[in-house]
Amino acid sequence: MGVVLFLLSISELLLPSGIQILKDEKCKTKKISVGIELSPSAKINHNERSFFERSGYNYFYLKDIDSLSELDRFVKLLSQNRIFYNTNENGPTNLLRLALNDVNGNSSPVINITLGITGRINENEIIDIVNMIPDSMISNSNSYYKLKRVIGKHIYPGRENFIANISPSPFSEDFCAFLVFLRLMNNRNLKVKFSPETAPSPFLIYVSKDKSSKIFVSPKSSEIKKAVQDVSNWLTALAHENNRSRFLILTYSMGIEKNTLGDWLKELKELENIKVHKVWEKYLIDGFVASLDSYQTKRIQKLFPESAVTE
Repeated sequence: MGVVLFLLSISELLLPSGIQILKDEKCKTKKISVGIELSPSAKINHNERSFFERSGYNYFYLKDIDSLSELDRFVKLLSQNRIFYNTNENGPTNLLRLALNDVNGNSSPVINITLGITGRINENEIIDIVNMIPDSMISNSNSYYKLKRVIGKHIYPGRENFIANISPSPFSEDFCAFLVFLRLMNNRNLKVKFSPETAPSPFLIYVSKDKSSKIFVSPKSSEIKKAVQDVSNWLTALAHENNRSRFLILTYSMGIEKNTLGDWLKELKELENIKVHKVWEKYLIDGFVASLDSYQTKRIQKLFPESAVTE
């Protein structure tokens, strides 16, 4: 996944199972971090939910994994297929199915696993542990990382109200403006699910009936200014992330280098409002998948008579 980082202080190893191991030779603090991306149709068994910390739409980190014994416990549960399972979700909440027109999704619920290690942690011990994971545990489908945004105005009647699409690549000229757009939606008290670790990636904006009008109001200058500042604060915090092993996973998963965060911060300072408006139209108004009840469906159709309604 992503783009391999060729940094002097980082070594990267791809195991036959598809697991990525990233190692920072220069950082002396001993750390192990594990990042996992799941298919949107995947579920975590109830007894194992305490293992994970959610980050965005479908990305998870393992909690308190800084010991080989904890890693060993996780790998054993994973190899015994006791943590994740797929659901045959035919409803509108499976955005990946909608985007790919694929009812069952990937055969494995796990799209990828990435380990970040720092300090004098024995890489061979890590390899011995994770080699217990069967090769079939990680999906071999690459189509997920080739997703393109949904073109056209689509309405998918269903049980939940949300507007959704596919995010741009972090190398896209739209990416910073897109982050501002998502933050703007958050600031309007609309629930947003998005994984910045993996792009392109599905994102969801949940809309209740009483908040539907907030979606279609063009962003004001004051709103954009606040959203830009919020994104700047977030990127600054990422750039100063103390957990080096976790930072390795974050940047690797996005296919970027640490310097990219600085480039984005510079871009945000010069970001023009018109660019945010264009992204707002491109990823929301001019191309979305909407799962809405009959009230919302009629509202969308009235706004956009050319919309395609999927039964």
